[in-house]
Order: sequence, then C-alpha cells, then structure tokens
Amino acid sequence: MSSLPPVVFQVTFTVAAEMRWAMRAKGEIDAWLMSDAASERSIDQLPAADLRMEVDHSELSLSWLELQATNAWQAVTRASQIVEEILPELLRTRTLRVEATLQGPDPDLRRPLGA
Repeated sequence: MSSLPPVVFQVTFTVAAEMRWAMRAKGEIDAWLMSDAASERSIDQLPAADLRMEVDHSELSLSWLELQATNAWQAVTRASQIVEEILPELLRTRTLRVEATLQGPDPDLRRPLGA
C-alpha cells in the first residue's frame, strides 16, 4: 500500500514598513540565513526574503514554498516560530499579512520558474 504524499503549504508573511526598517530587517534575515543557526534547519524551513521598495511604500516578504504541516494553521505556526528566532519584532507589527496556500503534490510545479 502506498502512503499519501505529505501535505505542503506555501506560507508568506508580508509586512508594510518604513524603508529603513525594511532594509535593516532584510539585512538581519540575510545574515541569519548565512549563520550556523540556519544551517541546522532543513531547506524547507528556510524562508526566501524579498524586499519591495517604492517611493511611498515598502514591503518585506518572507516565503516558505514547501512547508510541511497537517493544516494551514500549523503551517503558519511553524513559520511564526522560525520568524521568532530571526526577527521577533516582525510578528508584532500592525500590518502583518499572512497567507497559507495548499500546494499540489508535484514538487516541480511548486517551484517558481527561473528567469
């Protein structure tokens, strides 16, 4: 009997922020990703950090493409625990937007296409 594939979610945390805070936070995330603490985690637990800056609006996004969990709430909780380790102040902002999207079973379709 074959087993069911694991349930996989894409989880994204997005925070609108002042440009200097967003740039500093992105720097802290990048430094954590290069640290020994990040090397102890499996690849699916490492977030991709994206910084979108415009003249009047900046956003910092953290995304996990393949976070395994039994449901969306557990996926968001796992991502929150990782963010708490990297940048706890991100979870305390008033403009935090959280998305958890169920991914399909084919890993090749989950990954973004290269440019």
